[in-house]
Amino acid sequence: MDGTTREIIVRMQQGDEDAFSRLFRMYSGRVLRMAYLISGNYADSEDIVQETFVKCFTYRARLKDPNKFEPWLYQIMTRTAWRVAGKSRREQPSEEIGRIQDEMAGEFSSPLENVLSSEEGERLWRAVESLEIRQRTAVVLYYYNQMSTREIAKAMGCLEGTVKSRLFTARRNLRKLLDEGEKEALYEKRTV
Repeated sequence: MDGTTREIIVRMQQGDEDAFSRLFRMYSGRVLRMAYLISGNYADSEDIVQETFVKCFTYRARLKDPNKFEPWLYQIMTRTAWRVAGKSRREQPSEEIGRIQDEMAGEFSSPLENVLSSEEGERLWRAVESLEIRQRTAVVLYYYNQMSTREIAKAMGCLEGTVKSRLFTARRNLRKLLDEGEKEALYEKRTV
């Protein structure tokens, strides 16, 4: 984190609304993309972003070390996403996925984002979306946000070993789902 960002965070902690607005502009795009990948619904993602930043400002005094702002923000976002996703599991029309990915494409790129924008992306996205929410969250934070297992454990409020277990199980489930999808696609080609 550079000195300017740290200074903005310190000012936000002191209640400076302009500093908070700058932080929102700096981080809202990334938080929106992560929220969408976790919730699977764009409307829910927007709600998650709003609620995350309201909590960020409301509970700013709880952030003791400005250098740990990002993990703290992602922890708020993760827990908010879990709560919102638990309440509302709206279906996202498949034609919307491409539009949303185009809208959310921006300055940040990750291995997961690159794959999701490829031809196989929709199939992978459907597989990731079908994971249990805590597995999906671990996958998003690890592959999309490129966080360490230790950072993910803090954001998810669990042990690092639990994160590793969730990632292992998620990979196994994804492999199984994608293998099944390939078999179905081959069968469909043969019957045509």
